Amino acid sequence: MELGSEFALDVLQLRETSDTVFAYLKEFHALYTDSGRSALRLLSDSLAGAKILVPDYICRSVTDVLSETCTVIDYPVSRRFLAELDQLEELIQKHSVHVLYFMHYFGALQPEETRRRIAEWKETYGLTVIEDTTHSLFTAKKTVGDYCIASLRKWFPIPDGGVLYMDMEQRAVFMGGNAGQKPKEGLKQKPVSGKVQAMMLKHLFLTEGLDCNARYREMFAKEEEALNVQKGVYGISVLSRLLLSHFPVASMCKRRRDNAALLRAGLKRLGYQEAVETESSEVLLALPVYVPKRNALRQRLAEQKVYCAVHWPLERPSAAGEAGWMENHIISLPIDQRYGEKEMGYLLKCLEESQKYGTGIERFGSL
Repeated sequence: MELGSEFALDVLQLRETSDTVFAYLKEFHALYTDSGRSALRLLSDSLAGAKILVPDYICRSVTDVLSETCTVIDYPVSRRFLAELDQLEELIQKHSVHVLYFMHYFGALQPEETRRRIAEWKETYGLTVIEDTTHSLFTAKKTVGDYCIASLRKWFPIPDGGVLYMDMEQRAVFMGGNAGQKPKEGLKQKPVSGKVQAMMLKHLFLTEGLDCNARYREMFAKEEEALNVQKGVYGISVLSRLLLSHFPVASMCKRRRDNAALLRAGLKRLGYQEAVETESSEVLLALPVYVPKRNALRQRLAEQKVYCAVHWPLERPSAAGEAGWMENHIISLPIDQRYGEKEMGYLLKCLEESQKYGTGIERFGSL
């Protein structure tokens, strides 16, 4: 059994459905791109020269893209992934900021009070709000964002995919803005054959035992590195668009909720500290926990073929204080639609065995 890491692709299991992500977002003006980075770059060109407040705990790719055209100013996030609202408002005033970037970490919505205050600031300070829904797309399509951005490839077995979407009335503002020389419709596509080959090889490894483990991992790494250095804006590939028409949203959401519930119950029994407060109705990207010896635990789980992501290696000068602590102690447990009760049981068994090795069970105090 293997859990986590990149999606495999099994084309023989595809069944066309009307319950697609395209139907889910049909009420919005949506531009489908090859990645969340392209979606963000498409938007950031329209905001060239702006000062943007960005959480200090965020994927580096976000700040890299925004820094190409805008001035990025960090605002602090607590260990529970909550913005310090008074500090945030002070920064808005101090730097005369007109753009705010915020997100709902791991699929757990920011508190109602946070959303209410941000909505007020839109009126008071003329804020434009970018809402990163990569983690929360299927908990809520949007809350108070003027523009929403998500990486679809984090949710589905597709070689590429991201989306920039907005209310129809916001479309006129976006289309009328200065977007440089990059087109907003009919984006060019890039080849995805390398990623597709890696995904299919992983499927053959998992189902047929083909000796290609090292090969597909190398291919995945190569594709990710290519994305890291990519500077252009690309549209979603024809293949990913086709695949997305075969992945039902409702069943995916239900499986993730069910898996999260199973894992929560087991984590509570074992004493692990969840990193963010979540509701049973929320659809999570992954279930994060804080552990004192994260790297040791991650290595131990990998030896048992459980591959857990870290959201995120910050690699930024501001990654100190709370953000630095969070980066060093967080680990994301997989709960996605590939798995069910059997796999969640195996993951909990691995976590319980890791207690014996002293690699991650001591509980932290109040967060």
